[in-house]
Amino acid sequence: MEIRPIIESDLTSVAHVHMLAFPSSGLTQLGIEAVRRYYLWQLTGPHDSLCIGAFDGVKMAGFCFAGVFRGAETGFLQNNILFLIWHLVTHPTLLTRDIILDRVAYSVRAFRQLMRHNRKLAREGKLPTRSFGILSIAVNPECQGAGIGRLLMQNAELTACKQGFGSMRLSVKPENHQAIIFYEKSGWQKIPAADGVWRGLMAKTLGDCHG
Repeated sequence: MEIRPIIESDLTSVAHVHMLAFPSSGLTQLGIEAVRRYYLWQLTGPHDSLCIGAFDGVKMAGFCFAGVFRGAETGFLQNNILFLIWHLVTHPTLLTRDIILDRVAYSVRAFRQLMRHNRKLAREGKLPTRSFGILSIAVNPECQGAGIGRLLMQNAELTACKQGFGSMRLSVKPENHQAIIFYEKSGWQKIPAADGVWRGLMAKTLGDCHG
C-alpha cells in the first residue's frame, strides 16, 4: 500500500471513495461533480493542508484531508455558487431532501459565525488561532479492515506534530458509531459543548514526533 500526496487528477477517485464511504451525506447527494469540486477547493484553496491517498497499485483505497483550513465550507460555496444553483435548479427534487437543506443551513450558519468571530478578533487586534484538524478521512468499503484508516491517521498526526501542534480536532456525526469507535481506539476524546451536550467534536493530544 503506497501513501502519497493527492494531485488534481486523483480527485475523481477521491469523490468516488467519498460517495462509497458516506452514501447518505448531503455532499454525496449533490453528485460526484459536486464532491470533486469540494475536494478541489480543499486541495487548491488558501489552506495549509495535508492531502494524502492510500493506493493499491493505481486504485485509491482511501484518503485523508487534514491541516489548517480557511473556509473549507464557505470557500467551497463561494467558488461554486453558480454550479450549485444550476445543479439544484436542474435537480429540484434535491431541495425536498432534509439532508440537503440541513447542509445549506449549516454552511450559512458557519459562514456567519466565522464572519462574527473574525470581526471580533480584528477589533481586539488578535490573529485567528490556527488549529490542525481532520477535515475528512475515508476508506473504500471494499478495503476496510486492512488498517488503511489507521495508517492515514498516523501520517496526519505525525505531520501535525512536526508542524508544532500539540493537539488535533475533528468533527464526526454522533450517530456514526463505527467512526467514533475508530477514533476512540486511536486516542481521540469527545469534547462536550458549553451546555454539556456532545455534538460531534473530538480532540487528541499529540505526543512526541517519532514515527
